[in-house]
Amino acid sequence: MKEEQKHIEALHDIKDMMNRSSRFISLSGLSGISAGVCALAATIYIWPVWLSVRGKLLATDEVQTYPATSVQSLLVITGVITFISALLLALLFTWLRSKKTNTSIWGSTAKRLMINTAIPILTGGFVTYRLLELDLVGLIAPSCLIFYGLALLNGSKYTVSEIRWLGICQIILGLVNLWFIGYGLIAWAIGFGVLHILYGALMWWKYERV
Repeated sequence: MKEEQKHIEALHDIKDMMNRSSRFISLSGLSGISAGVCALAATIYIWPVWLSVRGKLLATDEVQTYPATSVQSLLVITGVITFISALLLALLFTWLRSKKTNTSIWGSTAKRLMINTAIPILTGGFVTYRLLELDLVGLIAPSCLIFYGLALLNGSKYTVSEIRWLGICQIILGLVNLWFIGYGLIAWAIGFGVLHILYGALMWWKYERV
C-alpha cells in the first residue's frame, strides 16, 4: 500500500514538473485585480469627456464641448497611462508570485506567451491608431476588446486555462459593442475593469489562497 502511494506521489510530481515546463504559472490573481482597478479608475477620470462626445456618436446631439483632437489626445494619453500602470503592477505581482512558487519569471514558456499575445495586441494597436486618424472614435473600444481577447486566446495555451475564458468574454463583449457604438466606454470598463477583477479574484481564490 505504501509502495503504491509512493508511485502515485511520483506521478503527481512528474505531472507538476511537466505543467511547470509547458505553462507559465506565475501569473498572479492580484495582477488581474490591479489591472481592473486601473481600468475603472481611468473610466471614472475620462467619463465626463466621454459624455461630451457620446451624443455625437449616437447622432442625437451635435453639441461637443471638447474639440475632437483634444478628446482623441486625452483618450490616447489616458489609455497609455492605464496600460503602463496595469503592466507594471502585473509584472510586480507576477514577480512576487514567481518568488513565492520558486519558478522562473522569464523562460522559454514565458517568451512564447509574450510573442503569442504581442502579435494580436500590436496589430490592434495599429488598427486603433488608424481609427483615430479616421476620427472613428466609436470603433476604438470594441476594437481594443476584440484584439485583446484574441491576444489572450492566442496565449492561453501557454498559461492557465482561465485566460482562455477571459479572452472569449472580451471578444464577445467587443462584438456586442459594435452594435452599441455610443456605449464604448461602458463596454471598456466592463471588459478591462470588471472582468479583470472577477478573473483576478478567481485566480487568487483557486491558485494562491492559502
